[in-house]
Amino acid sequence: MKVAIIGAGIAGLSCACELQKYNISYTIFERNNFIGEGIPHVAAFLNILDRTKGDALKYFERNYKIKIKELSTLNKIVHHSPNKTTLVEKANLGQIIYRGNHKNSFKMQLFNQLKNPNILLSTMGDSDKLSKEYDHVVLATGNHYGALEYGCWQTWVKTIVKGAVISGNFHMDTLIVWINKDYCKEGYAYLTPIDNKTAVLILIVTDIKEKEIDMYWTRFLETENINNKILQSFMLEHAAGYCYPRKVNNIYFAGNSAGGIDPFLGFGQLNSIIQGVMVARAIAENKSYDKLINSLTQRNLWMYEFRKKYNKMTNKDYDRLIQTIGTPGIKHTIYHTNIDIVKWGGTSFNLFNKLKK
Repeated sequence: MKVAIIGAGIAGLSCACELQKYNISYTIFERNNFIGEGIPHVAAFLNILDRTKGDALKYFERNYKIKIKELSTLNKIVHHSPNKTTLVEKANLGQIIYRGNHKNSFKMQLFNQLKNPNILLSTMGDSDKLSKEYDHVVLATGNHYGALEYGCWQTWVKTIVKGAVISGNFHMDTLIVWINKDYCKEGYAYLTPIDNKTAVLILIVTDIKEKEIDMYWTRFLETENINNKILQSFMLEHAAGYCYPRKVNNIYFAGNSAGGIDPFLGFGQLNSIIQGVMVARAIAENKSYDKLINSLTQRNLWMYEFRKKYNKMTNKDYDRLIQTIGTPGIKHTIYHTNIDIVKWGGTSFNLFNKLKK
């Protein structure tokens, strides 16, 4: 059996890691001439997003034998709305991971777990052509365009992301988040540290054109009085949505190609690893890929309910939200219990919307 994997991203590399356990031959086609990402970026795993799995990195190692080393442990989250601020402190709220082009980046850590990697760098993979040459093709390009081309994609939310590496003094265990309709619409902004002297500052704005992002970026910096020196800046486009079917003939979709990005906060790392592993198991064991990732699909549907609710909020609602999060009883329920917030909230919002109709 031969498998072609298009894309050496999180889903593609996770798929390769799992295929090697079955001694299945694979070839990875990667358009870049390196493993990693062309821009420095820091991302987080938040334990609150999937309490059924707990600590994400321990979950990967325990269930998939995939070992990922964190950059730092997240112990504090600062939430800012236009007029309110709430600090949440708890040991191990999540993990911060480096996503840039570096030997310790997330993707390089995955790549280094491949014993005899068969990868073609600087090579575009043509899924139609490869589907005739290989038994199976895994489309894991990191975007939704492949699924869109095959008629399997429905967009839920589009965003433009403006980011910068900034200098200053930062706490390695702290994530800072801002929400304000004036500069991010239905998006948000956040800061994650790379080390004590540098951090990544990200602004995510929904439903705008690429040429508009600089205006929102300037407004963000001025509103929040952020004057740190910018060392490097970048811009990205993201789309979250629903992919179905996730298999066309012998072509599978995984990661962002399969709607792996959650439509509320835009997190996709956990989904990408799990989808990569599960598509490999579906191939190796001749199982239904859809059934193997059913729980992920359901969670994204719940997150979509959060997105629809969030889209209707005003800045006054944001203030009430952040104030509510800071209320001792609510804060304890959200961050210090095992209640599955995503399932509870998504189910409640969905039921409420049905009753309204």
